[in-house]
Amino acid sequence: MKIIMIKKEGCNPCKMYEPIVKKTAELNSLEFKTVQAETMPEKMRPKFFPFFYLMDDKDLVDSWAGTHIRKMTSVLKRHINNFIFEE
Repeated sequence: MKIIMIKKEGCNPCKMYEPIVKKTAELNSLEFKTVQAETMPEKMRPKFFPFFYLMDDKDLVDSWAGTHIRKMTSVLKRHINNFIFEE
């Protein structure tokens, strides 16, 4: 599985939250990838940043937006056995 983070240039919440999500991905043996929103077609850009997709190969498993750690951990706990999180 992998986490894809959609971030926007100059987005301070994106910059602050990226290391937390990256570390969580590493702890749970997930691939982590970032995509700049500006490189995406406008129709496909999310309305909120940062925005995250949890993917299993090419299948969308779940998604969430924002910088709430509680939301991220809730989503990941639903899909990852023995989920690990360290602040």
